Amino acid sequence: MTRFGLLLFTFFCGFGADESVANSLQETFRRPVALAWASDDLLVVANRDTGSISVLDANKRRVIGEVVVGKRLSSLSSLLGTPFLVAADEEANELLLLESKGATVAVRDRISVPHSPVNVLVSKDNSFAVVASLWARQVSLIRVDVDRGKLFPERVTNLPFPPRGQWMDAVGRKLVLTDAFSDQLAALRLPELDLVSVRSLPGHNIGGIALAPDGKELLFSHQSLNPFVPTTRPRVFWGSVMQNGIAGLAVKDIFDSTRSPNLPFARRKHYPVGQNGKGAGEPGPMAFTSRGELILGIRGTGEIAVAKTLNAEWVRIAVGRRPVAVVLDASHRFAYFADIFGDAIRVVEISKHALAASISLGPTPKPGLLQVGEILFHNSQLSLDGWYSCNSCHTGGHTSGMRNDNFDDHSFGTPKRIPSLLGTAETGPWTWNGLQGSLTLQVRQSLATTLLNPERKHGLATRDDEEALVSYLFTLPLPPPLSAARREEYSPEITKGKLLFDKLGCNECHRFPLLTSPDEYDVGLHDEAGFKKFNPPSLHGVSQRDHFFHDGSASTLKEVLNVSGHPDGGNLTQRQLNQLIAYLRTL
Repeated sequence: MTRFGLLLFTFFCGFGADESVANSLQETFRRPVALAWASDDLLVVANRDTGSISVLDANKRRVIGEVVVGKRLSSLSSLLGTPFLVAADEEANELLLLESKGATVAVRDRISVPHSPVNVLVSKDNSFAVVASLWARQVSLIRVDVDRGKLFPERVTNLPFPPRGQWMDAVGRKLVLTDAFSDQLAALRLPELDLVSVRSLPGHNIGGIALAPDGKELLFSHQSLNPFVPTTRPRVFWGSVMQNGIAGLAVKDIFDSTRSPNLPFARRKHYPVGQNGKGAGEPGPMAFTSRGELILGIRGTGEIAVAKTLNAEWVRIAVGRRPVAVVLDASHRFAYFADIFGDAIRVVEISKHALAASISLGPTPKPGLLQVGEILFHNSQLSLDGWYSCNSCHTGGHTSGMRNDNFDDHSFGTPKRIPSLLGTAETGPWTWNGLQGSLTLQVRQSLATTLLNPERKHGLATRDDEEALVSYLFTLPLPPPLSAARREEYSPEITKGKLLFDKLGCNECHRFPLLTSPDEYDVGLHDEAGFKKFNPPSLHGVSQRDHFFHDGSASTLKEVLNVSGHPDGGNLTQRQLNQLIAYLRTL
């Protein structure tokens, strides 16, 4: 559907759309990613691919309006007690102030925010919003003036990881952010945005955050990959390779300033989801009812799970393809889930543990290879018993930063760091040993030996599946360099770093233009089997990585160059080290 067509639809809806108008929506993939209430009976949906807002009548369970407001929407939050909402536009790098007007919405203000905003939350008093910006690795505080219908940027804080998930306490004094890909967790004080701590949560691919009913425990749905367990059939079946569950942390522990801010959490609880024979790949959005029931979306299997308490047995309901966001109605009788690949809103009647309705956001065309590939990439049913998807390890097409012991290197007992897939389609060969020169064959091998796909319940992986997955991988762009995402000014040190990069011979292994090579090199490292030669990963996107080498033993570029002495034993002066890092931050 063209944006002009969406605008026409909005025009008619603004004058009292009836069902015939709603049914006249043209075909397009909207991809809903966020939900918010504009009033007790009007549900607002942010659509990723069309940059549009859909307005739903919750009582009649149908779309009554749609308007294009941006390019690629990623998040949505309402200002309680007002007709206003804020939406993040990930592609335009903007925050939008929207005003709900019955069947439509109007853009009241829009301001620039740090690169790739992916999550926005509003304080309970509606005085400010906090925006998590993925590739800028920043969180920003935006003042909201409802009376004037204006947004005002106030302050920005740098983070040591790319954020996505956010949680704010009821009084607007505490903020928690989660790593978009890996296992990091940051605690900040509001409204100052002072960083209290950054700690490791034993899990990655964090899909949801919720405060427990007692108000003392913060819950995180996530996956946990065991690097020392090989991807053999028995280990996958029993859930030993990848666990899916919910971690519980005391809020006071997260903000404990007496404990070293970089130490792991001393105490945590774990609530498993899934069981042998019925995995629950990629647990996602969560919500508690006023009765204490927990509603959980399982993204990878297209299910909703309901439990009376955290320790109770889960009841699982098949609802669609991939539930990624949830809101409850005012009575907490119904839960509304955004099904991104179903292009629909799934309504679950909580007490009956049943799908009450599916609200289509409009007709969709027949999926092409790219759409099928994206769906397969995120589908945990592609693996044995639904324990994990491609996205489980390559979260967001990037990397979880974890290690996995699979057969890609033709051995077990030699876990390797999971590489990013962003931009990888052009940078073969693949595997750390450089054993695979074909991306199609690499996908085929991963389906067979990592996902253990050939005997999956939904049928054999076909050549069409492989072609679709490869086509999708070719669409995954490189992330912006960290220096560009943060809009840092150019420094002469960057040019000096580039000259030093060439002078030191770094370009022998990391050759232009792809900053890699098809060969394997001994750089003083070895795996558990004694293998010493590795294929160099491309340095494109290196500024956005947090784990380096095949074993993930270095966590910063400084460690790579200084502590590990890569590639020739170090001996760099502090100035040379700074120059090289300045250059690498532009990649």
